[in-house]
Amino acid sequence: MLRQLYEWIFSGDIEPGVPLSETELAQRVGVSRQPIREALRQLESDGLIEEAAGNGARAVVVFEERHIAEIYSIRAALESVSFRAACSRITEEQLADLERVQAELEGRLRHGAPDPGMYDAAPDFRFHEIVAEAAGMPQLHAFLVNVWIKTWALLNQVQLAGTYPNEREIADSYRDRRLLLDLLRERDAERAAAAVVTHVNRRKDQLTAAIESGRGGFRLPGVISPGRAAVFA
Repeated sequence: MLRQLYEWIFSGDIEPGVPLSETELAQRVGVSRQPIREALRQLESDGLIEEAAGNGARAVVVFEERHIAEIYSIRAALESVSFRAACSRITEEQLADLERVQAELEGRLRHGAPDPGMYDAAPDFRFHEIVAEAAGMPQLHAFLVNVWIKTWALLNQVQLAGTYPNEREIADSYRDRRLLLDLLRERDAERAAAAVVTHVNRRKDQLTAAIESGRGGFRLPGVISPGRAAVFA
């Protein structure tokens, strides 16, 4: 049941900012209100829903500029620790798993950019999860899972709107991961740690630039895109 709510949020079936009704969700899922209430608490703990109108109602988070800066800053710091630790512990089997994921990602480039709402980010995150597993630090892995969930929710809102990523941005991301895999093979901890910080920050900068350009339909609350500015001039 919790998984179903995750899927509805990530697919955009439950829209950001719309107040959630425990009764309606219970009817839709086919359970009582109590498990829905518990699931909503978990989603709130994950940072995917928040109080909507000051009256106790909750809604899927509408991401703002502050969310993007915070999520990516935390992720860069945690990924740096993960890649540094993994360099001394990663196995040949895990490197082979990373190569398989990377080959899958690179194979996508032959098909160009996906239509809005059709980009599957699961392999992207699986790449980073394999590294976190190799690092052998369960608490770090748990922290990363939490920030990956938030990142995934943000990216789904943006890509459902057709704002990010485009073909060039996807290619850049996969190129970064090829370098990261090479550095893990070389077991170069310092360069791998620095490279993943660069990778995460580059993704943040590209995402922010795509939003600010007015591309697609995603808008940060309170920000007028260049394409709409003339209407208010």
